[in-house]
This record gives sequence, structure tokens and C-alpha cells, in this order.
Amino acid sequence: MIKIVAGKNKGNKLKFPRDLSIRPTSQKVREALFDIIGRDIEGTYFLDLFAGTGAVGIEALSRGAKKAIFIDKFSKCIEIIEENLEKTKNSQNAEVCKSDFLLGLRLLSKREYLLDYIFIDPPYNQRLAEVSLIEISKLSILKKSSLVIVEHYKKEKIEDSIGYLKLFKQKVYGEHLLSFYKYEET
Repeated sequence: MIKIVAGKNKGNKLKFPRDLSIRPTSQKVREALFDIIGRDIEGTYFLDLFAGTGAVGIEALSRGAKKAIFIDKFSKCIEIIEENLEKTKNSQNAEVCKSDFLLGLRLLSKREYLLDYIFIDPPYNQRLAEVSLIEISKLSILKKSSLVIVEHYKKEKIEDSIGYLKLFKQKVYGEHLLSFYKYEET
């Protein structure tokens, strides 16, 4: 069961696709993530990349984000994200994109989005986190105060510096690691 931890949608249960091999971000990790971000989430633009159920982006909306964008390539995930957005009455503040992550990021760049937060939670041990960070560092989709947060397997190594993204904090939660990158001009 996936529940929203805090904010206007606190306690809402989200739909979860049991027939897919996705690994939703646990309640504990989501709670820790947003405890670190704090009230800075209010009024921001948030990207949930490899969105799965949409729980992280919906948590951001529940806590006051102005808009959340969800990118996932699986039709079933897109369907579930849309149902979860409707259930939590967040559809009007969301954009859902069925796309490969690289094409989705490029689309956001073409549309001149400037994001405050990007949350990346790809399948583990496929180097997709690092590939995502490399692509993000090539595009103009971040504000200078933006954070990019990657959830990955704690034994999966990701570079500390990728383009203008610099690792500044990591937190371990069991087998999961949250790596926080910030924009840093060279």
C-alpha cells in the first residue's frame, strides 16, 4: 500500500500496479526526502522522472508544489498516475508524459521548462541514473537553485560531479541511497 505522508492529501492511498516490476519509493524514503527539502517545496516545479505510480510527484503536490511533471514510458504506469492524480484532485497541477526518459527531458527543454526539483528513480543497476544526470547537465531545464535527487541502490556508484551538477549530500535508507545534486557553475 502506498499512502501520501503529509500535506493536503495526507493519508490518501494510491493505486499500485502489482503486475509490473516497478519498485515504488517507500513511504520512509519519501518522508525523509521531503523532510530534507522542507517548506522549500511550496510554489515549485517538480519533475518525477521514471514516475512509476507518481507517488513522489503527488507527495510534492500535496506539500505545496505548484506543478508536477510525471515522465514514464509504460502505458500502465501512465494510466495509474492519472488515476492517482484524479483521486487526489491534483490533475489540474500536473502534466503526465508517456515517454522514454531521454526524450521526455529533451521535450521539457524544447518547451523551455525551468524546474526547481528533479527526482530520478530509475530501475537499479542499469546506469540510467547517471545517464539521466548527464542528459540533465546538457539541457537548460534547471534554475540555479535547483536540486536533482537520485534514488538508487546503495552499491551503485554515480559520479560526484556531472557537468554543472555536483553531489553535496547522500542519505542511506536500508538498501536505498538518496544522492542530492545541486547546480554549480564552473
